[in-house]
Amino acid sequence: MSRSSVASLLSAHLGMPTHVAGVLGTRSFRSITVTYHRVRDAAWQWAPVGASARSTVVLFPSEGTPIPATHPAPEQAAAIGLFLPPDETRTLPWPSGAEVLAVWVPELLLQEFTEGGMPEASTLYSSPLTIGFRTFAQAVVRHRDEGSSMSQYAIERLLAEMTFGALVERQSVEADQRPSSLLERARSVMLMRREDPSFSTPQLAAELHISPRQLQRAFSRAGIKPGDLLRRMRVELAESMLRNPLYSGLTVDEVSRYAGFTSALQLRRALQAEGSPSPRELRRSEATELG
Repeated sequence: MSRSSVASLLSAHLGMPTHVAGVLGTRSFRSITVTYHRVRDAAWQWAPVGASARSTVVLFPSEGTPIPATHPAPEQAAAIGLFLPPDETRTLPWPSGAEVLAVWVPELLLQEFTEGGMPEASTLYSSPLTIGFRTFAQAVVRHRDEGSSMSQYAIERLLAEMTFGALVERQSVEADQRPSSLLERARSVMLMRREDPSFSTPQLAAELHISPRQLQRAFSRAGIKPGDLLRRMRVELAESMLRNPLYSGLTVDEVSRYAGFTSALQLRRALQAEGSPSPRELRRSEATELG
């Protein structure tokens, strides 16, 4: 992303130019941008934006900086970051001189993981996942090597997955969050692991600490098989990639692997089973829409 694009992003969501936002560094990985700031005197004002350039953001302030809470904090939970969706309104009164790391994820990209929905504003709590997320984002914003197109894609997907993973984890630790059902937990694990071709329903059962038979029974009561749901999630990811011009440089075989299939043939069969167009037709429809 060019400096002018970063300026547009900050102007749209924070209503301030880059010098007022105290930008120290920026890195972009296809559609995701990471920015690093040293806060000046002006408070940040996160405000809803229009239909274009809608991004979510994960903010990691420097250690010791108060984080505006979105809910009462769980007992003995230390806040580490803040997630804000594009329609949120919030004042962020960072102290002058505080440093803030920001991971900007387009709304549409995050919706690939959340199946169209958008999570609410959330405080993120310290855990191996969120600490690792912050450390990884800090490393990539400081590293100057642009890397190959494949590494750019891999970093983009990792940052998107970490954002989603942090939000899923938050649901399990918020004090006022109702206990999630087995199907909800299974769906969250599937969304996190669907890009791994080796991930299967026996592994899902193991991660949920139940037997494969218990998993099958739970899905049977909902009228669906876990394998069918996993295939559908992978198909939805592949469709979004094939329709997205950002991924037009990837071959169908590469898209297949990134979406959790072992081959282009397996992807084509899955698309057919779900009643979806072929890869060529999906890319043709994307080109037609752009034209």
